[in-house]
Amino acid sequence: MFKVIGISGSLRNSSLNSLFLRAMALICPQGICFEISSLPGKLPLFNPDLEDAPPEIVTRWRQELRQADLFLIVSPEYAHGISGAFKNSLDWLVSSGEFLDKPVALPNLSPRTDLAQGHLQEIITVMGGVVSENCSPSASLDCRYVLPDITEQQLIDHPHISPRLQQLWLNISGVLHSA
Repeated sequence: MFKVIGISGSLRNSSLNSLFLRAMALICPQGICFEISSLPGKLPLFNPDLEDAPPEIVTRWRQELRQADLFLIVSPEYAHGISGAFKNSLDWLVSSGEFLDKPVALPNLSPRTDLAQGHLQEIITVMGGVVSENCSPSASLDCRYVLPDITEQQLIDHPHISPRLQQLWLNISGVLHSA
C-alpha cells in the first residue's frame, strides 16, 4: 500500500485547493492510502534556534510527512508567491529531510498562479523533492481542475473535470509503481 499525503497551501475553509484534495480523496484508487494533512496552518512561526528540539506539533508534522511515498501539493497565489503560512510550514522542513528524493505531484489549479507555482517548485527542489512533471498539470481557461461554488461530489461528477482527476491518479500511481 502506497501512502500519498495531500497538502493545501490555503487556510481558507472555502479554499478551492482544499476542495480539490477532498475530491481526490473520494476517488483515490485501491492500493493508495491518501491523507490530507491538517497541520500546516497550526505550526508556530519557524525559528531556526528550535530546529534541533522543535515544538511537538512540528515533530508531528515531520513524522506525518516521513510516512509518505509521494506528496500531492496544491496552493493558491498570494502576492506572486505562496501564502506566508504555507511557506512557514515548509520552512520547518528545509533541513530535516522529509522531501529528500520523494516524488511530488504539483498540479496548478488556476490559470493565474504561474508565479506561485514557480516559487513552490523552487522551494521543493531546494528541499530535495522531485517534482513529477507527469503529475503536475497546469489549468487553463479551457482546462480546469476546480470550479467555484461546487461541491466535491459535483467536481468528481463533472463531465470535463472528472477525467482529468482520474488521469492524475493514474499518473500518480505510475510514479509510485516505478519508484
